[in-house]
Order: sequence, then C-alpha cells, then structure tokens
Amino acid sequence: MKSIRRNLIDFICYSHGANEKDAVLSMKTTRDESFKLAYVYRGTVVADIDKKRFEIPAGGSFAVFPYTRFEIHQSEDARYAWVEFSGFEAIAVISRIAVTKENPVLPDIGVEHFEQMYNFPETGMEPHDIYRRAGRMLILFSYYIERFPAKEAESASYVFKARHIIEENYTNPAFGVRQVVEQLKIDRSYLYRRFKDELGISVIDYITRRRIVRAEVMLANPHFSIKDVAYSSGFADQMYFSRVFKKLNGRTPTEFREMIFQQGGVKWVMMNDILTGQ
Repeated sequence: MKSIRRNLIDFICYSHGANEKDAVLSMKTTRDESFKLAYVYRGTVVADIDKKRFEIPAGGSFAVFPYTRFEIHQSEDARYAWVEFSGFEAIAVISRIAVTKENPVLPDIGVEHFEQMYNFPETGMEPHDIYRRAGRMLILFSYYIERFPAKEAESASYVFKARHIIEENYTNPAFGVRQVVEQLKIDRSYLYRRFKDELGISVIDYITRRRIVRAEVMLANPHFSIKDVAYSSGFADQMYFSRVFKKLNGRTPTEFREMIFQQGGVKWVMMNDILTGQ
C-alpha cells in the first residue's frame, strides 16, 4: 500500500499489508515517529527487536515502537499482517494495550480469521475515506484493548506518570514541562529522552497535541467561540492558538469547524470522546 500521511484526527496510517503480498514488514529501523503492530496467522515468526529475539507463533502479535531497530525472520509457511501508524491518538490507544517496548509480544488473541481486521481501505484521500481508515484502526485496536488491557502497575513508568499529570493539568495555560518535571522530581532532559524513546514525541509536543485534540472536539460545538475554545484548551492567546492549530491541521480553527460539519462532524466527535476519555 502507498504511504498515507494526511489525516484529520492525528491518527496516521502509513502503511499496511501482509508478507504474502509485495509489501514486506521486514526492515532494519522504524520511521522515527511510527509504531508497527503485526499479527501472525500462520507458522512462526522470529523477530529481532532491539537485540532481543522473540518467537511469535500463530495467533500472537507483536509491536515495534518508535526508534527501534528490528528485523523479521520467517519460515516459508509463516504469514503475518501488519499496520504502521503514528499520531497523538495512536499514542493514547497503544498505551491502553499491555504491550511495551521491553515486552512487545502479545499471546494468542483468540479471534478466528483475525488477520482480516488488518485489511484497510486503500484508496481515497477525501475526509470520509480517511475517517474510515482511522475507524478501521480503532476497531482493530479495540480487540487488543479488550483482551490485553494495560494495567497501571505495568505502565508505571515516568512516561505513564507524566501523561497522567498532563491529563489533569493541560487545560491550564500556565502548565508546561517545568511543572511535569517538578512533580516527578526528575531531570528534564531525562524525561525528554524517555518520551522520545517510548512515544516518539517530545513532552512539549505531547502537551500541545493534547490541547489541540480538545480544541478539535470543542470546535464541533457551534456555541463555543474560537476564543472560548482556545482558553478552554489551555492556550492563553487566541492568535497563538490559531497559528498552532493551522500548523498541525493545515486549517485555521474556523476552516476546521466548517469542514467537520460538512463531513458529518457529530460521529467524529463521538469517536474522539472515546479516545480522549471525555
């Protein structure tokens, strides 16, 4: 499948496929910012991930996190399907699954013909096409979240704790990286490295994207002015908010609001509410 980079909800499907087709997952390094999730549906796949070797039998899955070196080895009869993705919502979703960079393998998911869930619409770049691809990804991940939910004890890393702090405070315009570091009582550069290593994004970019996601949801309500949306999303300055929003979405807040109503914004808002826990 050709790479797809444009997305309206910051959930980007770069590629997908199966090893029995022309596209092959095996490569040396991920894209800097992307995740990969693969499902083995026949035979056994051996994956070298960050110098560790994992054997994944049929029914099992494995994830490859950003900035991770990996190589796939397989027998002739082995078959697997995969999807490569990134984006703020991608981070939110993957963090709800009991898979980590250190423990990237999941057991048999127990769903017959589950490889079919990895089939995504391959054509169309209109908003409704992009929504359908993102929706298909959410359905796929919903099975993993249901069967392999992440537990707080398993995710109690500095990154997990930092995300919790951000979630509770990001709507405050005075909140920033300094407050996160102070609450965690760790070095700022160390937290930055952990965020980039685990999530492929810096702390400040994570905070900004979290604010923009809230703004996107609020823009679907015509009763909120652009100024209200900016302040309620954690931006002290409306003009700065508009610049950041356009940089990340390619549209001004007003243009974005017009677009989501033209493309059935109500369903989209419901999906974002699920993702963001609103």
